[in-house]
Amino acid sequence: MNKPNKLSPAIFLDRDGTINHDKNYLSDEKDLILYKNIEKPLHKFKEMGFKIIIVTNQSGIARKYFTITKLKQINSKLVSMLKKLNVEIAGIYYCPHGPNDTCNCRKPKIGMALQASKELNIDLTKSYMIGDSIRDYLFGYNFGGKGILVLTGHGKKQFTKVKDEKQKPLAVVKNLLQTVNIIKNDINKN
Repeated sequence: MNKPNKLSPAIFLDRDGTINHDKNYLSDEKDLILYKNIEKPLHKFKEMGFKIIIVTNQSGIARKYFTITKLKQINSKLVSMLKKLNVEIAGIYYCPHGPNDTCNCRKPKIGMALQASKELNIDLTKSYMIGDSIRDYLFGYNFGGKGILVLTGHGKKQFTKVKDEKQKPLAVVKNLLQTVNIIKNDINKN
């Protein structure tokens, strides 16, 4: 009889504007540029026992700016670049739909989180979402975890709209490295 796999917490990360520079519909892997020292917070998350999962809305596919094949090439290069920095990504999930499509995967809807939870044995209630948009941090709360807004990418522009949201982020931070202590403190409170 097999023992059930233990559930793990995860750090869900937006891709463009959070891990790498946002190139406005990144459509070529040669334009993929990681933020400086991105490996530092990712190593800390791993040390804290989190799986690292990337979740990304990619409406450029629906808009026909690039194909799913091209997206997979970009994501493959991202995984390779991170691997060279000793960072292991547990999974990458994407929504190929446009903002007006009816799907359950476009953040802040939780389809990608549910899929990751099922495939990677994730405890969503002990997980966090970090991204540069309101829909990113709302995604974290919608799946039962918590969300943090980072001011890289579109974050500064998005921050001006947070006051209009009923749900506020757990924190608003300058960069991904600052989320490490926020999450440590939040875990210690609970």
